[in-house]
This record gives sequence, structure tokens and C-alpha cells, in this order.
Amino acid sequence: MAILNFNVNDVEKRENSYELLPAGWYTAQITESEIVPLHSGNGDALKLTFEVLSDGYRNRKLWTRFNIRHNIPDTERYAKQQLRELCESVGLVSLQDSNLLHYKPVQVRVKIRKDDTGRYEDQNEIAGYKPVSQASQLLPAAPAARQSTPPVAPSAAPAAPAQPPVAPWLKGKAA
Repeated sequence: MAILNFNVNDVEKRENSYELLPAGWYTAQITESEIVPLHSGNGDALKLTFEVLSDGYRNRKLWTRFNIRHNIPDTERYAKQQLRELCESVGLVSLQDSNLLHYKPVQVRVKIRKDDTGRYEDQNEIAGYKPVSQASQLLPAAPAARQSTPPVAPSAAPAAPAQPPVAPWLKGKAA
């Protein structure tokens, strides 16, 4: 048992809809990232938390994982392709620290993953990324204390360096 001195009238009610976002494109930004071990023990995933910036859905959260290290090569390859699409969409050619992805507006394609088994609720899933157009970058900036790098407008086609640095999770892997 825990003794609490809590009164619901002393706390602002949180305005949160637990309804799924409709399928479509939304402007969002990554606010959290971490590498976590997969429950299966087959590798590690880059776990990302997105905050929606689009009007009508502002501050809603979305999550995704990229299986950046996996003992099934096709699974790892697909995850790295998704990460490449995300990096290119925010104007990054190389990525040594996932914090470099934080607070960079990006368009995310949200779809609804249906559960036909009846065991789970349907879920939102991020299915793609593309750059935010220059005209629509009138978005709120990240809090100064949490922003690691200033937002950078993504270029139409970032040029690849002759020999890009290798991300830590790619070292020792065949290209």
C-alpha cells in the first residue's frame, strides 16, 4: 500500500485522444531516440518517438523501430533502407548519433495496421518519410534546453561524400 495525498482537482486534465490518426501524411519531428535490444534476442532496434506538428493532431505521438542490427540480413537491410529514407528526408548524409535526428521537421506517412487476429487493437504505423517543403517549415522550434542542433532545411538531393563515415552499428557489416 502507498499513502498518497492526491486530488484530481489539483491536476490539469490531459487532453489526449486515443483514437488512431487517419492514414495520410503528417509533419512531425523526432523527440526521443534510443537503441534497445529486441525482445527476441535477435539484435537491436533504433526506437524513435515522433511528435506530430500538423494542425489538428499537434503533439500526438507516434513510434517506430528500425531493426538496425539483426541476425536475419533481409530484416536488417530493410531497416537500414528505412533509416536512409528518414536521414535523407531531414538532410543528413551520415549519422553517428541519433540525437542529430531530433527536432528536424519531416513528413511521415501514417497508415493503419489492422489486426485481423482480434488479439490486438489496430495501430498507427509510420510507412514512409519525405522532406518538408520550404514553405511549410513555419513550425515551432524545439525548446532551447533540449535542442541539440538547430533545425536545418533539407536539401532536395544531399550530395554523398566520397567516403562517408560508418555509423557505429554498421561497423563490421558487409555493405
